[in-house]
Amino acid sequence: MDFFETVYKRKTIRKYEKTIPPTEDIKKIIDSARVAPSAVNAQNWKFIAIYNDKIKSEMADAVEKEYEKISSMTEDEEFKKSLSRSKAFSTFFKNAPVVIACVEIQRESAMTDFLKEKGLPYEEILLARPDSSLLSMGGAIENMSLAATALGYGTCWMCAPIIAYKSFKKILNLSETDKIVSLLALGKPASNNQNQPPKKTLNEIMEIIE
Repeated sequence: MDFFETVYKRKTIRKYEKTIPPTEDIKKIIDSARVAPSAVNAQNWKFIAIYNDKIKSEMADAVEKEYEKISSMTEDEEFKKSLSRSKAFSTFFKNAPVVIACVEIQRESAMTDFLKEKGLPYEEILLARPDSSLLSMGGAIENMSLAATALGYGTCWMCAPIIAYKSFKKILNLSETDKIVSLLALGKPASNNQNQPPKKTLNEIMEIIE
């Protein structure tokens, strides 16, 4: 598949066939993350491919519990309905043949630490120094999404389930300093998946300064 064809064909997929992707395909997909750019070439990441249905169900149950906890904090029925819808969109990954947990390994930044020591407010540090490790993770995850598309799979890049990060760490046996930033649900797209949602035009998002 031509590169630009892959870029334009990629879309978010939430329903999958039951076909189990072979390990070799998953290795190719994660290998595309391995070669993504990372801040100071730290490569401070780890990718856990989860085939096990029991583990996926445990993770989804943990997400549901977090949504129920939040729902118990409000009497607003409309907000409760909204949470219920969000819960469904945050737990469907349990039905994906494979879920890749994308883990950022803690990295120290000498410049950020220095600015903290000098009393610069953390909000200003974040504006002056965007989270380079998180941006690196994003590049790696996009590489995996494109690689999966090129191999005939569909993916859904998910952040909402991370509300259950504490439980995820226990389930996946991660360290206290490991940071789960996303789940990537993956599988062969089911035939009833919708078309790609509309995107803004190029003129709406581009500016050229000559």
